Amino acid sequence: MDQSLDVDGWLQRWKKGDEAAAEELIRHLFPVISKIVRTHLRRHDDEKDLVQEILMKTFAKLHQYKGDAPISHWVSRLALTTCLDRLRAQRIRPEVRRADLTPEDSDVFEAAWLTGSSPDASHAIAARDLVDKILSALSPEDRSLILMVDLEGRSLQEIAETTGWSISKIKMRLFRVRPQLRQMIQKLEERK
Repeated sequence: MDQSLDVDGWLQRWKKGDEAAAEELIRHLFPVISKIVRTHLRRHDDEKDLVQEILMKTFAKLHQYKGDAPISHWVSRLALTTCLDRLRAQRIRPEVRRADLTPEDSDVFEAAWLTGSSPDASHAIAARDLVDKILSALSPEDRSLILMVDLEGRSLQEIAETTGWSISKIKMRLFRVRPQLRQMIQKLEERK
């Protein structure tokens, strides 16, 4: 993707102070950053502010970019790290209890998990909120890993490139986190 665009030219022109080149870089990187922020943070977080923060970090650290990988990979890693830092700062408590669920969340949980039916469109947002509540009990790294594998459908190789983790580390984390999720859901199920 980066090869067909003049990313190297934009970088060279940006280093010489060309603001138009900086704008082209922002237009190119914004969708990559925005997707990572939307995927890894809860809906109510201020997405625009965090995207701006990541763009500022990108330009502040752009001198560290060596060009041995596409810039979108380098920026993805920076964005993911920033999202994980934000999640760590927001982490309140590690357990989700049935009593914490709103009546609508409880209805969605019962419909989707206990009876096996899928929620209708009117409950789609509540279902997303419920998933966010359950995932928020995980460490930021584990939450992001589950989102990348199960929501985005990324390969282990892509995750390794984004996170800097080895494939064996990714497999081990998945092996540990999936039973944790099942256990959390079973606890919710027991407290009806």
